[in-house]
Amino acid sequence: MNDNYLITVIGKQTVDGESDSIEVITSGDCRIEDNGDITITYPEFSEENPTVRTDTTVSLRGNILTIERRGQMSSRLILEKGRRHQCLYETPMGQMFIGIFTDGIEVELDKSGGDIRASYQLDFNQNVVSYNEFYINIKEKDLK
Repeated sequence: MNDNYLITVIGKQTVDGESDSIEVITSGDCRIEDNGDITITYPEFSEENPTVRTDTTVSLRGNILTIERRGQMSSRLILEKGRRHQCLYETPMGQMFIGIFTDGIEVELDKSGGDIRASYQLDFNQNVVSYNEFYINIKEKDLK
């Protein structure tokens, strides 16, 4: 994996009116194909145990945004505005299916960087459990 980009990811989750957010700043790669498809890859490391690594791939194909995480806890979230997708979420305790209904996706990105924003509702057994926002900022590193 190249690390030609500085990547900032902010995730915000609201449950029962209480909000919490997490921010990750890391190096990674961003590829934009001629057809407009985007693939962003970056590693995340656990604050509690910095040797635990999760590899994340964010891809945009047409109007579908996919966030795939591989590591101790793996998931594949499919976000498509106005649609609900059922997604697999794996934890050390086992697997579960969650529903993802996407409220919106905004993309302002070119080869020098930019932003992706998404907002979605997460449900379990078709009961909404949280409202979420995902923001990613990509900046090309100065490689001089």
